[in-house]
Amino acid sequence: MLPTVPSNRLRVTLQPTSEEVYEPEAVSETPLVQFVAYGVHQRVFGWVRLRADRLTDLLNAHEELHLTDVEIESLLDGTTRAAEEIVVSCRELVAVLASGPRGDLALRQRTRSHPIAIESGNYLIGGRLHTDQDADPIGSIGARPAMVPLTDAWIEYWSGGECKHQSSGTIIVNRAATDLIRVVTDEDLIEDGLRPLTPRV
Repeated sequence: MLPTVPSNRLRVTLQPTSEEVYEPEAVSETPLVQFVAYGVHQRVFGWVRLRADRLTDLLNAHEELHLTDVEIESLLDGTTRAAEEIVVSCRELVAVLASGPRGDLALRQRTRSHPIAIESGNYLIGGRLHTDQDADPIGSIGARPAMVPLTDAWIEYWSGGECKHQSSGTIIVNRAATDLIRVVTDEDLIEDGLRPLTPRV
């Protein structure tokens, strides 16, 4: 039996691969999706079944992530190891990628999207921020909870001295961990069309 999880800790059960043994009587209606948590010194990843809940809301409602059956990539030397479980403070996250179901259609509002770039340490993130029609995008980010979703997003980071690039439908960024947030152009969001303005650490 798994131990009781504190109320401020979100448990996410991962598995190291997207492949599963076919069991006709145990087919899930919720597909496996890739889950990646980007931290200052490591990248934690695996595959997960996400329910209809908005992951952004879940992350903002909890102080910690309790991840099980994960792969951990060290950004220092690029090596990867497996771990049965790890607890990560949401304050230490730079971003979270999860290509799962989008939020409830009934709760969506008419918005305007803005191309933005976010820099945090060795990370460069590009994507589209959705705001109210007349809202200032930078001011809108500052008024929100810490974890903010970007659509049509990508993330670039350094691992083991190598620059890596990963694209996703949605990346949730931690605005509290950013060094710089700026509005850019649609052309800037094209791969290799954007360069950081702050020094890489």
